[in-house]
Amino acid sequence: MFQDRFNCNRRILEEVCESYLLTSLVSAGPMRRSRRCLAALLCSFPAARLLSPAQSLRTFAMTDAGASPMWESMWARGLRPKEAFDCGEASPTLTEVLRMKSLGDCAGKRALVPGCGRAYDAIALAEYGFDSVVAIDLAPTAVDAARDFLKASSSPAASKIEVACADFFKFELEPKADVIWDCTFLCALDPSVRTDWAKKMKALLNPSGTLLTCIFPICEKEGGPPFAMSVPLVRGLLEPEGFEAAEVREDAQKHTAGGGAFSANTALGRWILKS
Repeated sequence: MFQDRFNCNRRILEEVCESYLLTSLVSAGPMRRSRRCLAALLCSFPAARLLSPAQSLRTFAMTDAGASPMWESMWARGLRPKEAFDCGEASPTLTEVLRMKSLGDCAGKRALVPGCGRAYDAIALAEYGFDSVVAIDLAPTAVDAARDFLKASSSPAASKIEVACADFFKFELEPKADVIWDCTFLCALDPSVRTDWAKKMKALLNPSGTLLTCIFPICEKEGGPPFAMSVPLVRGLLEPEGFEAAEVREDAQKHTAGGGAFSANTALGRWILKS
């Protein structure tokens, strides 16, 4: 049993490292030559502690919601800011949107952030002017980290944020969201649930609201998460559900993760429901 658990956790670590770290490292010269680098990385990776039985149950239950079990496993091992997929701050893509005031006046409005992680983006939206921001994540330890981050924040806007541990596909929200911000959420889901993702986005959005998508990573890569994204892929998911593109910026400010260790081309989609 111990060996099975070890192999399982090692496999998760390999998936994490290949998805997030090797993408940037293999082009760095010496790292190109051998997969021995991965073995060395695994040995030094702070997440190398084995999961407890309870944590293992949490991680594998996540697959029912189209999410990889690696998310909870990484959080449970003590993911630090700017490690792996953690940005350490609000997404640069969202920061640019807010700087340009593309969302207009958000007084009296509600925003939803699925797959919120430490809630960096949630607090940015609250500071922008939303009256209410709902941030959800399927990983229980991520939710704990978000609540701790908000509790430690000196921003008065933190009080406007509600963080919930929830399965996006079963989540209900009333009143519905005026803005939904998807940043590295779709790319983290198994491709088999993408159609359900589009349907649920429609169900959670106010009919006059806006769905903002950070389309990332736009690159040539096999497998995931994160799975490779593209504007045509996202458009093909949303248009059958009645969405139309109000704006697509294929030169959007790049989203970055892991303290800048992982980045890729990024597009921004602003989608509204056809009247």
